[in-house]
Amino acid sequence: MKLYHLVLINLLLFSNLPCHGQVDSFVKKYSSDSAFGILDIGEDIRSRKDVDEETWERVFDTEGYRKYLATRRRDVLRSMLKAATELAFSPDKDAEVDSVLLLTPDASDYQTLMTQNMCKLARRHDEARRFMEETDFPELLSKADRLVKKYLPKRAVLGEVSLNDLYLICTIPDASVRDHSVLLDLNLAMDMTEEEIVRLLAHEFFHNYRETALTDEPGNSFWKIFNCFENEGIADLIDKGEHPEAMYTRYGASFESLYLHEYQNSSKTLQKLDSLLSVYQVNPVKGEYAPVADLLVFNGHPTGYYMARLICEEGLQKELIEAFDNPATFAELYNEAAFRRNKRGGQEYLLSKEMVRYLHQVE
Repeated sequence: MKLYHLVLINLLLFSNLPCHGQVDSFVKKYSSDSAFGILDIGEDIRSRKDVDEETWERVFDTEGYRKYLATRRRDVLRSMLKAATELAFSPDKDAEVDSVLLLTPDASDYQTLMTQNMCKLARRHDEARRFMEETDFPELLSKADRLVKKYLPKRAVLGEVSLNDLYLICTIPDASVRDHSVLLDLNLAMDMTEEEIVRLLAHEFFHNYRETALTDEPGNSFWKIFNCFENEGIADLIDKGEHPEAMYTRYGASFESLYLHEYQNSSKTLQKLDSLLSVYQVNPVKGEYAPVADLLVFNGHPTGYYMARLICEEGLQKELIEAFDNPATFAELYNEAAFRRNKRGGQEYLLSKEMVRYLHQVE
């Protein structure tokens, strides 16, 4: 009996702690070379040293920037990064930097967003170095992998899943995914708590697990949009909280208000999809159905999160997790949640039975 109790106590105490092997497996999945490269160039600029093209090329050839610049806008982005860094770290342009920091750029003004973000970084470059040296990012990646499993069915975590790598870079205040990697802006990371970083990474890991499970994707436009709703909606449960629009404040007020508008009008979006299905079934078209594609705003984040939150609030989270890779069942669960809410006086829109049938038919 004593031996049994000792084993039980050890399991309770240590079963949730990461083993060294778990953390070590994430060491090679993280790099801060790109961000350190920009800070090194910034210090040279501040010290009035010439920064030649070879030095810039070495930074742009780091893995993080290689992925970030793998786009048709490569040359434009390189020019933007150079201009932003040169202004932000210049020892002679404090007044101009002060003016930039007072601006409230919109999301479409990419150059100003980048320049302002770089100016903020330059003002705390010593703190930035300490942050990268002292933050255990492999441990945060390991925590994110443990967290995401709370939002996945057991069947999704049994096989081998290739998770995103993490690269710290210096750009606009954003986190994006390119070529199976999370590109996280250094300045943004410094403004986040470790828990927020873990949740952001877990959100992206959710997509990795779901992509692995979802092996067959129909080309149908209606299926695609509900797939996006489910994909982003469940992932947003991990990191968005009560005010999902808040993450867009860094892009400007108009961006934030656009997200909020889409979120608050999710019922109207679903109603439009029902109407479009009626039209489409009378006059089907080959390939993408443009009117449906036009309703996919923010890649489905606002409406998807609205649907997933309602499902969870109505006590169906377990069922939601089990159906994490089935858009048709996701639509059914949303309808059940809306029905429950409406029984208590809610006014949620219910998808037509025809829509649910159609999604099952094309899956």
